[in-house]
Amino acid sequence: MLKFTWIIPLLPFLSFLGIFFLGKKLPQKGAFLGIASVGISFVLSLVVLFEIISGKPVEQSIPWIILGKYHIELGILVDNLTSIMLLVVTFVSLLVHIYSLSYMHGEKRFKWYYAVLSLFTSSMLMLILSNNLL
Repeated sequence: MLKFTWIIPLLPFLSFLGIFFLGKKLPQKGAFLGIASVGISFVLSLVVLFEIISGKPVEQSIPWIILGKYHIELGILVDNLTSIMLLVVTFVSLLVHIYSLSYMHGEKRFKWYYAVLSLFTSSMLMLILSNNLL
């Protein structure tokens, strides 16, 4: 499962795209799509936490930019701290998604709010998983 950790931030990003483009046609303007994607990411984060406790850290990267002797890589790093932060961010984001369902009820930009909330969650998860600051 650790090789597929990149799915955790991908789900909220796909939710963002789905809500952004199809939100008016979906029930609750796509709110349940956002809640479901973050909920699945939370469950996957639990699986990653249990696997990383019993195993060793995993790092995957590919060359991104090569400028002479400088190499910048694009990749993910999953260690103990990363797995705990994945769990915290997905749990808090799931609670915010659920709470916002009734809090934002009736607002005219409800669809936009959930789309941006899913994009923010995806960005936070990518920030946690990245193996460098770029």
